[in-house]
Amino acid sequence: MKKIVSLSVIFLAAIILTLAIFLNKSNGNSNDRLDAIKKSGKIVMGCNANYPPFEFHKNLDGKDEIVGFDIFIGKEIAKDLGVKLEISDMEFSSVLASLDTGIIDMALSGISKTPEREKSILFSKVYYDPKNYLLVNSKDLGKYKDENSIKDLTIGVQTATTQEEIAKKLKIKNIVSLPKTPDLIVQLNQALIDGIIVEKCVGDNYELSNKNLKMENSFYFEADTDGTAIGLAKDDKELLEAVNKTLDRLEREGKLEEYYNKALELSAK
Repeated sequence: MKKIVSLSVIFLAAIILTLAIFLNKSNGNSNDRLDAIKKSGKIVMGCNANYPPFEFHKNLDGKDEIVGFDIFIGKEIAKDLGVKLEISDMEFSSVLASLDTGIIDMALSGISKTPEREKSILFSKVYYDPKNYLLVNSKDLGKYKDENSIKDLTIGVQTATTQEEIAKKLKIKNIVSLPKTPDLIVQLNQALIDGIIVEKCVGDNYELSNKNLKMENSFYFEADTDGTAIGLAKDDKELLEAVNKTLDRLEREGKLEEYYNKALELSAK
């Protein structure tokens, strides 16, 4: 009987020990990223710096710098964490994938929060609520009345974006998908494509900087998205809490609207 009791006690102790190790490991994993960020003294932000006013290259005092709405937000997150912001500029299609590999700590690149993306990454609170419009040459403004009127056209979209998903869902006959929006703008200016599906903020930017381009405001495209948010690796719950805390502060202080307008003005200069 004593032997049976002893074995039972040993078995129970083993279960408790295993459970404790598992729970400790789980908690450690979820906090590893935040600890590593603070230890290294920097947080790495992944973006595609060809998407004004969110992030774009700008010559400031003779030096090429990456600036924009997302950059302002990234700097505030870094400040609240007590670290420096490091920006990793890459193709948009690589931004989210870089979270899993640990190349970047957060994806801050005008990213739409969608149910499909939520399966593989964590999203912060929405910090911008976008709508998608058709950007066209000024001479074509008013020519297209609804989604059906563009299905036989040649429409440009940025690769791996919500706008590309919209074009595919509409079954547009000719879709030109390119990694960088400025390359699409060149094609639109040369009348190689009929229009570009863009978020309103992007359209606002190109209207300000290019008098030959206008947004068709008579209709907009429905998208399966909850808005624009910051992407994080699936286990980074402590980092998510810190990021949301910064976003809450910026919204409370009116900084989100201020930074958006500042970035829009900067991109149009």
